[in-house]
Amino acid sequence: MRLIIILLLLSTSNLICQEIIRINSEKSSVSYSGNHFLHKWSAENKNINGIVQVNDQSILNIGAVAKVSDFKSGNSSLDSNSFRVLEALKFPNIIFKSTSINEIDDKITINGIIEFHGIEKSISLLANIVEVEGFTQLTGNFVLKLSEFLIERPSLLLRKIDDEISISFNVTY
Repeated sequence: MRLIIILLLLSTSNLICQEIIRINSEKSSVSYSGNHFLHKWSAENKNINGIVQVNDQSILNIGAVAKVSDFKSGNSSLDSNSFRVLEALKFPNIIFKSTSINEIDDKITINGIIEFHGIEKSISLLANIVEVEGFTQLTGNFVLKLSEFLIERPSLLLRKIDDEISISFNVTY
């Protein structure tokens, strides 16, 4: 349903000479990593859905959806705690939709809105663009603060996990 909404949002502009391409879920991923003074952890989601609107090889819009439940760390206890803390049943999806894109050579600045834990925030991403085996790949990193999304940070030994979570993405279409 969210994919249809994103598609409708992206299709409101003139579609002459424009193409809408699905994100390749098999080649795309998003991962996060966080810290606590005792240890670090990370999880990866290899099931990203979305679309990219292009015109003559230039990216016009991007919309992507990742399910919270699809992030896997390899540790079932850590995953279940993450799902509980992120209230995955109440807020099952993380959604990104671009609002403006500036492409220069092999770099792209993507401004957009991320919806996470039921809260929408403006975000600016810097990505690298690479052509790989007939696919276009966008890769980059950014940081989110859990407190900005009203996520209650868990604690261990009376010390909360760090507020900043590092996000890495590889979007292939």
